[in-house]
Parts: sequence; C-alpha cells; structure tokens
Amino acid sequence: MNRKHEITYARAIFCLIIVAVHILSNYLRDIELQDHNRMVVLTFQILILFATPCFIILSESLISMVYKDKLPKNFLVKRFKYIMIPYFSIGTFYVYTKYKVDGNEETFWQLFKENLLIGNWYGWFVVVIFQFYILHLIFHKALSKANPVVMLVISFVISLAHSYLMYDNDAYTNWWNEFYPLFHRTNILYWLFYFVFGYYLGRYYNEVLTFVEKKFMWLVGSLAAVTLLVIYSIYQNDVTVVQSNRYDILLYSSLAFIFILVISKKLSKFNISFLYFIGEISFFIYLTHKIMVYYMAKYTFHFIDQFFMYNIATYIFALSLSVGLAVVLSFLPLSRFIIGRNSINSMIRGNYRVE
Repeated sequence: MNRKHEITYARAIFCLIIVAVHILSNYLRDIELQDHNRMVVLTFQILILFATPCFIILSESLISMVYKDKLPKNFLVKRFKYIMIPYFSIGTFYVYTKYKVDGNEETFWQLFKENLLIGNWYGWFVVVIFQFYILHLIFHKALSKANPVVMLVISFVISLAHSYLMYDNDAYTNWWNEFYPLFHRTNILYWLFYFVFGYYLGRYYNEVLTFVEKKFMWLVGSLAAVTLLVIYSIYQNDVTVVQSNRYDILLYSSLAFIFILVISKKLSKFNISFLYFIGEISFFIYLTHKIMVYYMAKYTFHFIDQFFMYNIATYIFALSLSVGLAVVLSFLPLSRFIIGRNSINSMIRGNYRVE
C-alpha cells in the first residue's frame, strides 16, 4: 500500500487537539470563573473531545486498510510490543511520579495495580486500542462478509444504549462497576461503533474518501447539524461531563473524523514537516503530554488570570517538552519500545524531509 500522508497529518491534528483538551482541564480546575464563562470554555472543550475517539478509530482503519484479507503472523505480539510496552514504560513513570511527587499514602505497587493494570489513568485509550486489535483478529472475516450498513446500525445502537445507560441509569452503572474488572471507560461497548466504523472506513477507504470529497458540503452541513445537537445536550440536558465516551458525541466524532481526513488529504499536497513529525510521534505525545502539562502549569500558573496567555504558554512548553524528549530518545537503541513505531530518526537525519 502506498503511504497515505493524510493519515499521518490527521493523526497529528488529533494529537494536537487532545493536548488542548487536557490543558483546558487544568485551566478550569485551577481558576474560579463566572458560570457563563465556565460554560463557554467547557462547551468548547467538549466539542474538541472528538479527537480521542478519532485517534482510536484511526488505529482500526489502518489495520483494515493494510490487511484487507489476511493478517500477518504474530499480529497481536507485534502490536503488543509497540503499544503496550510504551504503555507500561511511560505508565510506570507516571505512577512513580504520583507516588513520590504527590506524596500518596498508597504503596507504589498499589498505585501500579489501580492505575496501569486496570487502565485507570489517562493512558486508558491504549487498552481500548488493543481490544480493537483482538476484535479485528476474531471478527474481520465475518465483518468482511456482512452488510456494512446493518453492522454500523447495530453497533451504533449498542454503543449509544450503553453510553446513555452508564450516564443515566444508576442500577446499570453499578452492575458494570461491580463486575467489570478494568477502568469503566475501557469497556468495549462504549467503543464498538467506532470499531465497526473504523473497520469499514479502512476497508473501503478510497471509495469512501472519493464519495465524501464529492459531497463535501453535505458533510459540512451534517457536521454542523450534529454539533448543534451536542451543544443542545450540554445546555438543555446539562450533560457537562468531559469524557470522550459521552453518548452524544458518537455520530459527531465519526463525522469529525471524516471531515479532518478530507482536510488532511488537501493538506497532504504540501510538505508540512511539522504535521508529519507530530504525526509520527503522536502516540508518545499522547502518553507523555499530561505529565509535561502537570509540571509546566506550575510555572505558567502566574498567567492563570489571562486565558490566552496561560493556555498558549502551557500548550507550547508542554508540547515542546514531549517532542524534545521523543527526539532524544529516538537516538537510543530500542527506542521504539518507548516512543512507539515511528520514522523520526530518519527524518532528523534527512533534515526533516517527508518522503
């Protein structure tokens, strides 16, 4: 398969948006705002939550695009090496920081079990992605023969019902909390629609993208309409939880994914080294940026009363630290087991040329 630069660009865009989501969380936590101003910031933050589902969708789309009919040997082993080993490597540092810096009363091993083993930290999305790989291994043949529309509708109903009940029904929520052994946001029922959507998008990638490019204004109109529905849900139904497994962003995130993909394809006509570079190390940035935000916010806190100054400064410094660390680590042996699979070392040696 020819390398599709728009996918790397899209991955970079999703990554950059997620950094913004977490910086806004820091801002809202650390400052007292009037109710109106807080709701404006919160609404914007919720509207950019689509980036995490999109990143997860992309993981399945790439697999179904590259391996349409047959999976390679040791499929799960290779994926474990490049996403779960970084998950545990960086996660262990996160737990150590929580244990030492925060002065937590629990032991390191208790924190390790409560956070890493069950996925109860901001790296929980990796557990979801690995579940996607398992689902793909089990169901890709059946999905290839099934009717895509039927499977999309069924999976959408399942994910919507589960997400809504987990938000609105205490008995349902309590049952899952009692019997589900991992962090609740890793429950595959939240993400089943995204898995099926990603599978068929990857399998019919060229056909879907060609169709959407021809109907681009219809996509824009649909996305605008669904955006208004999300805003309605925030204000009228008072659904203000800042979590990417919200029931009201299922369709919104899927349309946003296609929209960003189309925009990225247009951008791929240009050699934007910055986006390509960020896309190549996006997985590492996902896993490290919140640690960087935690430390940088202590220094940028002086600007907390200045919305743009605080958030932009924290954003630039936190992102720069994650990128800088990735560059340094890329020169070390076996760095892929920390950064994830990437080609940044060859990019650096090639003066940041995109090939």
